[in-house]
Amino acid sequence: MDQPPSAGGPPPSSRSAPARIAPQFLPAPNRNPAAPPDAANGSTGGIRADPGTSPSGRPEPLRGDESGHASSGTEIDPSYPTLLQTQSDTARIALALFLLAAPVTAAVSAYLLPTLRTIQLSRIEGLSVFGSAETIGPANYDQVAAEGAFTEGLAALAGPILVMILAGAVVAPLAAWLLHRSSTRLSTAARVVWSLAAISFAPAALTVARLIDRVVAESDRPASLYDWPGLIAGVVVGLGVLAALAAIRGTESGPKTAVAVTACLTALAVTACGLQTFAYSTISGLEPATPVAQIFSGLYSGISPGLSAAKSVLLMAILAGLGIAAALVFIVARTRIDVGPVDPAPARPAATVAGAIALTLLLAAVGAFLLPWLARMGEDTSEGADLWLAIRRTWGPPLITTAVALPLAALGGYALGCLRPLGNASRWLLLPFAPWLFTGSGPLGAANLEAVAGEGEYMVIGSFPARAWVAVPLLFVFTALYWGLEDRRRAALMRGAEPREARAAFLKEAWPMVALMGMALLLVNAQDLFWQQLTFQDMLSSGPMISALENLEFEQSGVALGFPVPLVVLYALAAAAAAVWYLPRLAIRTGKD
Repeated sequence: MDQPPSAGGPPPSSRSAPARIAPQFLPAPNRNPAAPPDAANGSTGGIRADPGTSPSGRPEPLRGDESGHASSGTEIDPSYPTLLQTQSDTARIALALFLLAAPVTAAVSAYLLPTLRTIQLSRIEGLSVFGSAETIGPANYDQVAAEGAFTEGLAALAGPILVMILAGAVVAPLAAWLLHRSSTRLSTAARVVWSLAAISFAPAALTVARLIDRVVAESDRPASLYDWPGLIAGVVVGLGVLAALAAIRGTESGPKTAVAVTACLTALAVTACGLQTFAYSTISGLEPATPVAQIFSGLYSGISPGLSAAKSVLLMAILAGLGIAAALVFIVARTRIDVGPVDPAPARPAATVAGAIALTLLLAAVGAFLLPWLARMGEDTSEGADLWLAIRRTWGPPLITTAVALPLAALGGYALGCLRPLGNASRWLLLPFAPWLFTGSGPLGAANLEAVAGEGEYMVIGSFPARAWVAVPLLFVFTALYWGLEDRRRAALMRGAEPREARAAFLKEAWPMVALMGMALLLVNAQDLFWQQLTFQDMLSSGPMISALENLEFEQSGVALGFPVPLVVLYALAAAAAAVWYLPRLAIRTGKD
């Protein structure tokens, strides 16, 4: 007589006991009625024994491929997805919804309500600190159309955005392909170089240093928005190469669409960021001004917030379309990030030579734009603002925002990527966040300024953290990361690993990405020139730089305050360490889980 089933599987007398997991021990979506034993191999469904079973009836140890999925020793029935859970379905779904409540609440507070308030402000005619007609209507939109400045600003950005797309979504993947096929030493060196280039995100300092260099060199060529793609090329090309290297690695043991998906997401992200260009436009005073510079001009000191709100709504509509498009690509492609052991491929001498040439040329092009900033990073700041005071005042408030937004994004990513309340369809729960995937502080400036200054007030001075209480881009990144790592954890359990060991491996592979994303988020928040100038928090950062530029005081330009050297060193060490020990193990995968 059969004995009761043990906690680990089916009754011991089952002919397939060594090679199957009983349906009652799988989550509800994967439970199927037990099929009659197969006359050929005695399997009852689920996970079937294969010729790799030992003569004693015990299965041979499973061996997985790089993605963590079993490839021999046991065959997984297609009707049984690898969805091992430690909780019951009800508890799992309840926990997932509970964890999702925090980022959803933050998104409502940081994005949905400000968006609705911006729409309300855009329909108040004559809104300003000098009084308001309080008439509701489309007059602000009519004025935007009549002026034509907003459209001209968008048109002026078309060319620079195209250049950035070409750099990040075309040139970077091609360079990554050559580096992937080259020697391990060259690919590692390239990762270090491009990781260091990627942290060169200091818009105000880059802009001021570039403009000062033009004055000192007595350049005859006027400043142009086409200079901005060169100044930001370190970030665009650096991140493009690193992402493409991970995508190429993901195609080695899976569908070949990862590179195309990554390039598409890069192009959409670059387009959205390009549309929100602010620093170079406002500091250089170029005409026509970019859309975000126009929004700032209307909000600054409350000159015409109604008109700025109307432009904000129009810009948000474009950004929402880009965000939804990116989310659909991400979801439909089933994008995930895996972290696994490195298996170096044989180097191809021709590819190594070509990769070295490509690395040298790209680095020279990027370095030419970064050099003015790098040359002024070591300026003496003792005669101006105290360096450590400037760090506390300019990086302190962004640290508060980061300390809130990072954990909330991580919780949301865990709920969707690990707990998966809707199973394999859980990625679709990202879609409500998609309209604000690429929305920065500029389009929401009117509502956020009113929130800290008070209703009807559009001027405030103080240390106010940016109000992005959840980082929507990181929510997508963490969902992809946790999804890939959860697949690997479940595959390890299928191979007989101890649950504690599987959880420890998950945490070991996840925490470096969380740390890197936290540092990236802090850098972006600290370099948010729009919010700093709008709330007059730029007096110890971009303020001295702009003052020096206007007064031609180039000996003490203040550029060193834009990204202080102690922080540059910290970021450089973290980037180099990640490039050597973590980034080579990342793989972006797409297609069937």
